[in-house]
Amino acid sequence: MILISLYRFAGRVRRAVYLRWSCLLTAAIFYLNRVERGEFVSLGVPLLDIHPGACCVLGDGFRMVNCARYATLGKPNRCKLLVAEGASLSIGRHVGMSSAAIIVSKSITIGDNILIGGGVTIVDTDFHSLNSAHWHTAEDDKNMNSAPVKIGDNVFIGMDSIILKGVTIGSNVVVAAGSVVARDIPDNQIWGGNPAKFIRNRD
Repeated sequence: MILISLYRFAGRVRRAVYLRWSCLLTAAIFYLNRVERGEFVSLGVPLLDIHPGACCVLGDGFRMVNCARYATLGKPNRCKLLVAEGASLSIGRHVGMSSAAIIVSKSITIGDNILIGGGVTIVDTDFHSLNSAHWHTAEDDKNMNSAPVKIGDNVFIGMDSIILKGVTIGSNVVVAAGSVVARDIPDNQIWGGNPAKFIRNRD
């Protein structure tokens, strides 16, 4: 019992030290990338690619997990925030994410009280032109399609889901794990599948 207690105590100390180090380094990275933020907690250090001409705002109570040891699902990838030149990422208060990626070419707005599950990807662009003649040329970026993404309040996005460009997700919504959301979801509903479809109204 003594050995077990010592092992658990050492684990708590290790987590506390790692958390402190992670938050200090992440705060420096936020500062260098001109991220406007409130109070936050980070286990591990995220990957940031914020263009100097972009806007990135994180509300109070932002939480993220960037390492396999402390991620519930054990996913090894870090959270990634990429905001392109002239683009805007706005994340509200009390938002948590784990091993997730948010890629912004124009605009992504996320509301308050959100849970973003392990491995979730949110994008507002196709990344490439849909015309194969443009691929591997300068025309590729010029002709890629982008459209804003908006997510309301009190939304749960299950692990490994993908939110695609132009989607508006209402408030009080649950997106089931592994879903691909390609169209708007109204308030107070549960959706799931690939492509995501209506399952039932949320109680």
